[in-house]
Amino acid sequence: MIDTHCHLFDPPLVDDIPDVVNRAADAGVSGLFVVATDIPSWDRLQNRNTADTSQVQTVHYALGLHPWFVADIPEGWLERLEAELPAFDAVGEIGLDRGNRAPDIELQMPVFHAQMELSEQTGKSALLHVVRAHDLVLQYIKEHPSVRGIIHAFSGSPADARSYIDKGWLLGVGGGITRERAHRLRRIVKGLPLEALVLETDSPYLGTDDVPPGRSEPYLVRKVAEKISELHGVDVEYVIEVTTRNALNLMLSTGSAA
Repeated sequence: MIDTHCHLFDPPLVDDIPDVVNRAADAGVSGLFVVATDIPSWDRLQNRNTADTSQVQTVHYALGLHPWFVADIPEGWLERLEAELPAFDAVGEIGLDRGNRAPDIELQMPVFHAQMELSEQTGKSALLHVVRAHDLVLQYIKEHPSVRGIIHAFSGSPADARSYIDKGWLLGVGGGITRERAHRLRRIVKGLPLEALVLETDSPYLGTDDVPPGRSEPYLVRKVAEKISELHGVDVEYVIEVTTRNALNLMLSTGSAA
């Protein structure tokens, strides 16, 4: 079972990495995709080799600039990303966001395009944050069909989902699906093939039905698998098998540094 999106080096998880990883391993987590979102988190990930993550079989690391942080970035950020990316497995977390918390979309676009170009040039997968901007992202993917990756915390329409899947992308499903009011998301996920899905927590940020945002951990990815198994009417171990294979195949088919 793989958590394909967690912020292991963000507070409060970074202060307790061995125990966080042990709890994940005890829950059956065999792999983690650890993402960075801004310059301070890039700095923390540079020290990733000092953290004990040996309790899980596979840890992949992604480096990127999140759309929320594009309004105040230092000069030379892109050159630094390009220089450091060979030591990482993916480009992320990057994307586009038209939500209320995000800067103007016109500020986001050049940063997004530059990072997607790095994904294309290096062959590394892209881990995308997309909020109310699926039209723009799908247009980019249509024009750059060689880029592959995961749409983190997918929140689009069934038509958006089909478009991503047709272009070879995977859709991340997280703790939001465990909430009783997540009727729309549950309907969409129920209609999607397991071969297009991966599990995630977005920990510590995205909670579950009984864990508040800011307190989530990778071990909760099992709750996501259990809800998907319920929606699809299949055994949870089958969901874990398929989604794990999906995640590993993505990294094997792209330019992972591992």
